[in-house]
Amino acid sequence: MKFSWRTIAAAFSYALGVLGWCYVGGYKILTGPVRELILAQMAGSMSLGRLVAALIEGFIYLSLAGGVWCIGYMLSSHFRED
Repeated sequence: MKFSWRTIAAAFSYALGVLGWCYVGGYKILTGPVRELILAQMAGSMSLGRLVAALIEGFIYLSLAGGVWCIGYMLSSHFRED
């Protein structure tokens, strides 16, 4: 099976998009708003405002993660051979 540079570039850009999604969508949410909520609950300072702020921050991170994945997918489609 012969691989061209376009096929390798398509696979690489798609993999970067997925890894970027995992980093922004998973790691950043777990170390950001979710961690803050856990610490606030343990300290006894949980409030509705803090919960709403964490939900908004999580939504922004997930939206950003989707954008990162979309860029990787679009680059992959650009390099893909039909």
